[in-house]
Amino acid sequence: MTIFPQHELHRAAGNLAKNNVNPGEDVLIVTSSDQDARLVDSLTAAVSGNNPKTVSTIVIACPETLKNFRHPDPVLAAVEHADLTIVATTINFPRAYDDLSEVVYKSGKRQVLINNAPLEDFVRGASLADPVALDADTRKLARRISDAKKIRVTSSNGTDLCMDICRPCISLTGFADREMGFGSFPSGEAMLVPEEDTADGTFVADSFGQVVYIDGSGPQIGLISEPIEMHFAKGNLVEINSGRDSHKLKEIIKAGDKNVTRLAELGIGTNPMAREIGHVENKFRKGTAHIALGDNHLIGWGAVKKYGGQIISNRHIDLVANNIALQLDAEVVEF
Repeated sequence: MTIFPQHELHRAAGNLAKNNVNPGEDVLIVTSSDQDARLVDSLTAAVSGNNPKTVSTIVIACPETLKNFRHPDPVLAAVEHADLTIVATTINFPRAYDDLSEVVYKSGKRQVLINNAPLEDFVRGASLADPVALDADTRKLARRISDAKKIRVTSSNGTDLCMDICRPCISLTGFADREMGFGSFPSGEAMLVPEEDTADGTFVADSFGQVVYIDGSGPQIGLISEPIEMHFAKGNLVEINSGRDSHKLKEIIKAGDKNVTRLAELGIGTNPMAREIGHVENKFRKGTAHIALGDNHLIGWGAVKKYGGQIISNRHIDLVANNIALQLDAEVVEF
């Protein structure tokens, strides 16, 4: 068992609950039998401290196989009636775009999905950012992006990428608002689905890559040791440089469908506590940008018609660049 100060876990769980749990609400925690019980205990205590009407926890016994997994009917029934569901199953279970999420959005309720990481990582870094300040700062940036017509990211490593803006930018900070019904925790990014077929230029990923397999599973990229230089024309990836990590990306793309080379998303990291480590926390770091290739038609969750794109693919590939500068129309933006 990993040893770490218990107060760190309590603080992280408290930050999740602070913005999300409202007095008088019915709150449901859905976890799995392979999850660390200390996380579930801390979540329960943190949620209870915000004066909800009820707090309930469901533990799903891990089945022999998770292939084609669907949540048991009693779990879905409980989710339908809860005001807020906190999804604390392990990464082994389907996440974010599953049958549980469908019930949440159809019933007009909210969910917070815990971004799974080793518990010693979850209790540090991004989870410890002030949730109120992070939400305010990210919403401010998202509003500025939404009001612009073009966005450009540059960096000293060779990144110089422009694209058009045709949809509102999302503030993703771990807070599940009523419009989208979704929050992932920890997080911190201004997430934009740009106008399809408008991205032109170069993006050099020099930190981290992550693949979300919409259908099935496969290899990951992880921390990037050799920068991956990608060239785009009219929203499509037309060239990737050579190098070990570039070859990883090429193989993942080769196994994908025809839409996996299309630029689907631009995210601007806003979390000052996030660290450069080998999982999803990496892409929330303040001062970074990440692009995504492939699917974007599910982004927006409960408000997908407003925020989501038109690209349907069997994977969504995030790639992170350090030390970026941001321009909106002709104005340099500090963030």
